[in-house]
Amino acid sequence: MRNTSIEICSNILNYNTTLHISYIVWHTCGLLCTMFGIPGHLFQILIMLNKTNRKQSISLYVIAIAIFELIFLVDIFWLWCVGMSIIKIDLRQILSCGIFYNILIGPTILSNLYLASISIDRTFMILYPTRYRLLITRRHVLIRIFLILIIVILFMIPHHFYFHYNKKTTIFICEFDTVIKPWRIRIWTFLHALLFVSLPSIITCISSVILLHNRCNQRKITKNKSSETARRMKRNSILIFFISIFILFSLLPTVILEIFIVHDRLFSHDIFCSIRWQQYKILLNWFLTLSALNYSSKFYVRLIISKTFRRDFIKLINFISLRQQKNNEQNSLALNNSNTLKNIET
Repeated sequence: MRNTSIEICSNILNYNTTLHISYIVWHTCGLLCTMFGIPGHLFQILIMLNKTNRKQSISLYVIAIAIFELIFLVDIFWLWCVGMSIIKIDLRQILSCGIFYNILIGPTILSNLYLASISIDRTFMILYPTRYRLLITRRHVLIRIFLILIIVILFMIPHHFYFHYNKKTTIFICEFDTVIKPWRIRIWTFLHALLFVSLPSIITCISSVILLHNRCNQRKITKNKSSETARRMKRNSILIFFISIFILFSLLPTVILEIFIVHDRLFSHDIFCSIRWQQYKILLNWFLTLSALNYSSKFYVRLIISKTFRRDFIKLINFISLRQQKNNEQNSLALNNSNTLKNIET
């Protein structure tokens, strides 16, 4: 009887103009973010793998972040295609929805934690520059990357057992089984919000403040006219500070909304018939747009603020162009030789 009422309520929901606008914005931005974000992460991986960058320990973090955000964007693109009925196969119905949830949300958690690790290493480099190269080595970074990965996998495994997908009632990726004890669901939403989103973002913000403070102190110590490099570093530190704030406020609203959705789903049985359910859908579309922007823009932000990164990107593009030109010349030469042999035979 309850399932029947849910189906009726889902059919009579009043999709007003605001809800339609939020869907249009999410579908448009979701497509644009994946179209620009996926090539950006591929370029970033290639740049970090060149002879110079791969020797640096921080490049391991950047590669890991690019790989996992690439996985997230591919999943978002798949959901976008399913939502637009371009692809009829919804992996949440074929696979366990818990597995799909882990594949989608897990990379975002790993990206946040790796970004926080980069911030901690950067802060350590500023505060203890003489000891940085001795303690922060490639081996230590690799151990930390795999340790964080294992911990996140252990946290995500239980989702396989209490998540499922219902096309009529699911609003946030998956639906949890009502037979599961409510505290298990609620504790995960709070862990996700506090430990995997808020804490890494706050660490990134604090690191940015320390970096900016260090730049200001260096300017006071020198008292002379700052060099172009020093001015560029200060501009970059200010930009990194605002980017870290954007990361915090682009990710936190989504997990806070998840907490409210879970609470209402557990304790309000008529939630599917309420206006609040429509409000949740509208907010979720806007917050998912912010999250997609965050996880697709890191390559372009770094391209803007880093002169060295721009130079490496130009070298990569030139290398790809030269290689393509050589391949075309070889194909043309092979075609000419083939035509010459045919002419001789005739």
